[in-house]
Amino acid sequence: MQFKGSLAELQELVSNLGCVGHWVHEGAFEMLVIEDGESNLRLNWWPGTGALLLVGDPVQRRELEPRLKEALDRRA
Repeated sequence: MQFKGSLAELQELVSNLGCVGHWVHEGAFEMLVIEDGESNLRLNWWPGTGALLLVGDPVQRRELEPRLKEALDRRA
């Protein structure tokens, strides 16, 4: 997945998907630690390249990943 906007735009996009958590700056990338009380999901974004990667338990990603891709497609 790719996202070429700003951090604020990405934060708004994932917030609109109902993702609650906190953002952490990790050197070359930004990471959203999703705090839903159930999952270990993280959303990593490299602003320099636009690469966006949802990581964590594959079972837990199944619900969010398609919605995230759809939101990114609508934005493009």
